[in-house]
Amino acid sequence: MLHRTILTAVATLGLVGQFAMTHPVSAQALPPEVAKSKVVRVAIEAAYPPLEVRNTAGELEGFDIDLIRAMGKVLGVTIEHQDGAFEQMTPSLQSGRVDMIMSGFYDTPKRRAMFDFIDYLKAGAQFYSLAANKEVQKLEDLCGKTVSSVRGTSYPDTIKAFSDKICAGKEPITVILDTNLGQQITNLKTGRIVAGVQGLEAVPTIVQTDPGTFTILGEPISMALMGMAFNKDADSTTLRDAYAYALKQVIADGTYDQLIKKWKLDISAYKDVSINAGPQP
Repeated sequence: MLHRTILTAVATLGLVGQFAMTHPVSAQALPPEVAKSKVVRVAIEAAYPPLEVRNTAGELEGFDIDLIRAMGKVLGVTIEHQDGAFEQMTPSLQSGRVDMIMSGFYDTPKRRAMFDFIDYLKAGAQFYSLAANKEVQKLEDLCGKTVSSVRGTSYPDTIKAFSDKICAGKEPITVILDTNLGQQITNLKTGRIVAGVQGLEAVPTIVQTDPGTFTILGEPISMALMGMAFNKDADSTTLRDAYAYALKQVIADGTYDQLIKKWKLDISAYKDVSINAGPQP
């Protein structure tokens, strides 16, 4: 009877496909340790506006922060954010130091060899540059130049594929790796690079934060889906399915749309709640 009740709840929520058939959930279905502690540990890098950043008081804020707290209320859990370097998020999740990643982390085929994903935002790679840099006016001008990406992201492979296509017969784009957005901006302002790559969900905020300093360069060079990442063991899959349930709830009650509007992410809204559906960016 209990199993039938759970399946009915899932069907009502529209969690269909392999995800729903193999892992039915209810609001109460949490891994034993999480059900006992009522705490979910989440890896982030709080240097990626408007998704996660620290305000002048040192407090976390952003779309991801608001959204995961709203989902936590649905599940009756408290969120414990573990803030660190982007490249440390993957080993933190693999080692079990955190329960999930939700921090500008793309659902890519390569990463799905390690993790499962709940997709919740449209994303992609976007170049930006200094508005005063007349040397770079269009994407083709990047051939033979040096740009940067943040270490640990999927962007270096994306830039190489883009360079191979747009710079055929010319000097390729050279990519260096920065530790975070702050270092990238410093390298841009000091002339070490002519452009940086960030997510299309973040670049408008970068440009608006310092009006007149930066400019968006061309169209996004890839499309992707932002995902919440989980390990593939049974307890992590239970947690993944609980968060898919919670995301469905905050979409249904209008919270998701309110947060999209609050953080000016209309171009990135994605309400399909797909599992492991991100394309190769």
